[in-house]
Amino acid sequence: MPWEYTALILVGALALMLLAGQWTAFALGSVGTLILFLSKGTLAFITISSVVWNTTNNYILVAVPLFLLMGEIILRGGISEYFYRGIAALLSPLPGGLLHANIAACAIFSAISGSSVATAASVGTVAIPEMMRRGYDPPIVFGSLAAGGTLGILIPPSIILILYGALVEESVAKLFMAGVIPGILLALLFSGYIAVRVMLRRELAPRVEMAELTLVQRLGRIAHILPMVGLMMAVLGGIYAGFTTPTEAAAIGALGAVLLAAAYRGLNRRMIVKALLSTVRTTCMVIFIIVGAQILSTSLTYSGISRGMSQWIVAMEFSKWYLFAALIVLYVVLGFVVDGLSMIYITLPVLFPIIVAAGFDVIWFGIVLTILIEMGQITPPVGLNLFTIQAISGGRPFREVVVGSAPFVFIMLLNIILLAIFPAIALWLPSLM
Repeated sequence: MPWEYTALILVGALALMLLAGQWTAFALGSVGTLILFLSKGTLAFITISSVVWNTTNNYILVAVPLFLLMGEIILRGGISEYFYRGIAALLSPLPGGLLHANIAACAIFSAISGSSVATAASVGTVAIPEMMRRGYDPPIVFGSLAAGGTLGILIPPSIILILYGALVEESVAKLFMAGVIPGILLALLFSGYIAVRVMLRRELAPRVEMAELTLVQRLGRIAHILPMVGLMMAVLGGIYAGFTTPTEAAAIGALGAVLLAAAYRGLNRRMIVKALLSTVRTTCMVIFIIVGAQILSTSLTYSGISRGMSQWIVAMEFSKWYLFAALIVLYVVLGFVVDGLSMIYITLPVLFPIIVAAGFDVIWFGIVLTILIEMGQITPPVGLNLFTIQAISGGRPFREVVVGSAPFVFIMLLNIILLAIFPAIALWLPSLM
């Protein structure tokens, strides 16, 4: 069967299953099995068993549950509340006050959790009641938290970067380092936007007075930032120096989170059980999606769709940056309807050979792709961060969360443009390793 007909069957079957509300993992795996059967007959079932074994027998994937567990313990151990108060005491004098604390807290917490939703939830549960009490404008509060939460999949450790590295067989350690400067730059762009917006409209963020605190009390609050920063440095420093692999660093981070929870008297049996159950649920979801996607990826190779699509696009003779613009549009549109994990595993098996042939650096493109996935986290109708913030907002309208998050989407696009003009933003740190 010509690859064009097989591709039409694949797209039609996958769209039908996703629109029918099937689980993403089941949709990817079943459609991949169908295409393998059309291409190889009953031999496809032997291929599937090999794919499942080779996919799950991957050492780097052990880092996923460990990083998730680290974030869950910090979220449920009461550490995030002390941490946020320390950030607030440090940044409250800036125009925008606690809004900058949201961004900074998300940026630092993201270097611990590796999860966008966990970052937004951890900071948001502490920040929203405090800011609502002080009279902050709700949309900009929700927008800063939803957008700040997206830093959880860019600033390492990042679950998305681990999975991208495993899929394209690239160094996860280098991908982690490549995400550091773009992540910090994006956080600074977010804060810059907030400062300008608040200076133009002072009523959005009433000035937070810390006069009721003595200098000693204020320094005491700021000191609560240090344990989280120390844990972040232990995780990332070992990777950068080459002392630990990402998986070993994840284990160190999980142990460090347990010790911090004990120090803050938040370590108990009930908390540990909840953290473990949440970690298992999320890990199972991720692994099933990976297995289903790898079955689909294998079917694309055996059926000739990947090769045929690559040759067709190369024959179109698009310029490098015209192709890049088309990829941006594709991922922005997919971000409206598909979650980030599915985006990676649906598109990369077809597009990755084209990306390499066009001369794009694999590590650089991984960071660009991660930012595009970040955008999908704050664009309806499937933006997970939007739903997370709305769920902890105390019943505020979903529209306020969407309106507040919209300007941050364009800031992410600006960050991608800066990466395209100055690729060293992402590639400088990996080059030093």
